[in-house]
Parts: sequence; C-alpha cells; structure tokens
Amino acid sequence: MNVVLSKSALENVSKHKYSGIDDSILAKLVLQKYWNFCLRFVPLNIAPNLITLTGTITILLSFFIVGYYSPYLEGTLPTWVYAMSGLTLFFYQTMDNLDGKQARRTGSSSPLGQLFDHGCDSIVCTLQSLIVASVASYGVGYMSLIQLFTTALLPFWMATWEEYHTGVLHLGPINGPDEGIVIIVLALLSTAVFGNSFWTYQPFVASSSSSSSSSSLLPRVIQQLLPEFIQRLMINEIIVASLSLPCLITCFFNIKHVVQHLRAKGKPILPALKHILVWVIITASSFIWYYTSTNLLPLSSIWFNNIRTVQFSIGIIFGELVSRLILAHMCHEKYDIIQAPLYPLILSTICSSFNYFNGKEIIPENLLLILFAITSFVHYSLFVKSTISQLCSYLNIKCFTITKKH
Repeated sequence: MNVVLSKSALENVSKHKYSGIDDSILAKLVLQKYWNFCLRFVPLNIAPNLITLTGTITILLSFFIVGYYSPYLEGTLPTWVYAMSGLTLFFYQTMDNLDGKQARRTGSSSPLGQLFDHGCDSIVCTLQSLIVASVASYGVGYMSLIQLFTTALLPFWMATWEEYHTGVLHLGPINGPDEGIVIIVLALLSTAVFGNSFWTYQPFVASSSSSSSSSSLLPRVIQQLLPEFIQRLMINEIIVASLSLPCLITCFFNIKHVVQHLRAKGKPILPALKHILVWVIITASSFIWYYTSTNLLPLSSIWFNNIRTVQFSIGIIFGELVSRLILAHMCHEKYDIIQAPLYPLILSTICSSFNYFNGKEIIPENLLLILFAITSFVHYSLFVKSTISQLCSYLNIKCFTITKKH
C-alpha cells in the first residue's frame, strides 16, 4: 500500500548520508580496478538508478530464461543457458557497483539512490537463488528453501538491520556481494564447461560391490560406516549446508556489532533484537506453508508445481520489508515487527494449515497462489511508486535522469 511520509520524515531523508565500509579483499585487489575501468565507458548523462535498473532487468531476464528450461529446478539445461546465467550475474555485480561510482562522479548521490539500489538487490537475492537452484538441480524439495532463507535472505536482512541500528553498512573481508558473487559466477560458468552432473554426484555413497562404476571420495570401509542419510548426500546438498555455516557466523557478528554500538550509546538491546523476528516470521511461515501443503497434496502441491512463483512472491514481500527498513533508517523512525507486507504470507500459511488439519483441500491451493502472488506484487508496486514519487518531489530530483543543479 501507499506509504505517506511525514514532513519530519522527509526532512530526515534529505539530510541522510550513506555510510558504507567494504573490506573485501577481492574488491581491493582486483574488482575496484575493474569497476573503475568500466566506469570510463559510462556517459556522464546516464543516471545511477538507470544503471541499477539495467543490472536488475538482466537478472530478471536470466530468471525467466532459466525458468523456461527448468520450471521445477532440475534437469539439464542448454550449455548457453549456464553461460548466460553466469555472465548476467557478473554483469549485474558490475552495474551494482558502477551506480554508486556514477552517482559520486556526477554529483547525483541521493537517499533515493541508496533505497533504489538496495531495494533492487533484495529482489535479486531471490531471483538468483532460484537460478542457482535450477543450475544445480535442487529439485522441488526443501533444499531451495534452505538456500533462499539461510544463504540469501538472512545475511541481507541482518546487514540491513545492522545498518539501521549503527548507521553503517559494513561488509567484511570476505562477503557475499563481492567474493560470494564471483564464486557463484565461476560455478555457473564451470557448469557450462563441464556439465551439471557434478551437482548431483554422491561422494559418500557406499558401493555394493567392487565392480561398481561409481567413484567415491572415501574408502569403501569408511563409507559403509557412515549413516545412510550422509551416504545419500549430493554435492549440491553439501554445498548448501557448507554455505549456511559462514552465513550464520556473519550474522553472529552483525548482532555483536549492534550490541556493542547500543551499549556504547547506552541504549536498550532487546528492542533492537526484536527486529530479527521479521525474518523469523517470514521464514517460519514459508516452511509451515511448505510442510502443510506438500504433506496434504504430495502430487499437486503448488510448492511442487509452481515453486518458482511461490518463492518469487515471497521474495517480493522480503524486498518490501527490507526497503521499509532502509526507509525507516533514513527517516529516523521506528520499525514495526508486524507490517502489511507480511499479511498475504501469514494468511496463506493459515489457509494451508486449515486445509492440512481438515485433511482435504477446502481452500483451493491454485486460487490461494493466484491471490498471494497478485497481492504481493501489487502491494509492493504501490509502495515503490508512492515512495519514489514522494522522495523525488521533496528532493527535487528525477529517478532515472540526472537533475541539473542551478
């Protein structure tokens, strides 16, 4: 829905100055030089937000192309699709870093630019997570959900939450936007070269005989001692589990930084920690919806037949929640835990649970999905339109063109 910003909120936004620290090792050694080189080819009349939008649209196109060939997050894709997914992600990362440099170069930096940039980034998190899920053949099981919420949405939420309380967006020596994206790009391009069978390889499977053609990373004696569920693990599952750990460690440091900052300022800590409940609510609701739907309808669940639509809609909700948190930081306003963007997800989860406990599909799932997707998209669109309109009007700027200063 439309967000009406008060006069004091708009005044605070106009005084807002972005503060970010990027300690990335790779960025300092290589990427910054590459980005500065690319900046030389960007005309001075190109608005920073237009650069941001270009990168985002590229990922959106990649998302739809990959989805055409892999609607259920599995199967072998054409080689060119793997290559495209890697190149578009690298292009997006380039655009995501050129926009800020272009803003500083042209003197067009604004709070709207920060909000637009990070708002697009929050949407790309879900899009790229689904792209990777297709490339790595996750299938429609639990794995794509775990990857989305633990390696994409959680770190993004916690970094934004830390910025809300400390005033600084701090990226560590090894972080997702720099090293993380480069690693994903290399993985996608490697899949184009070597194929995607690697992702579903089971390195710990115990051969039933010495003549088995399957290879393993461990001696057969050790393999047979492993629990069956470990023997069945595929490379893609191992990678998702491995990436979840450093993400959780990063979140620990996000919390540590906020606690240290609040203690230094003599402010209470518990109210700040409550904001993490927003991620808990969106994650718990999604997993409950997934569980109730797939157990009641194991053959026709929307989480199986339309998994990309469901997750994309959840990503839209997350994008709005993140944007509202950034806006609250700029406006110096409090951030409520339960907000309107969460309502469609919570209500959908309640409806699915109602069906589950009654043992039959009383509320049609396809209808539920249509209403959920449309409501999420329309709600977010109205928020974006209203916020951009108000900020452009008050700051006397345009979103996609550089306003000449008199």
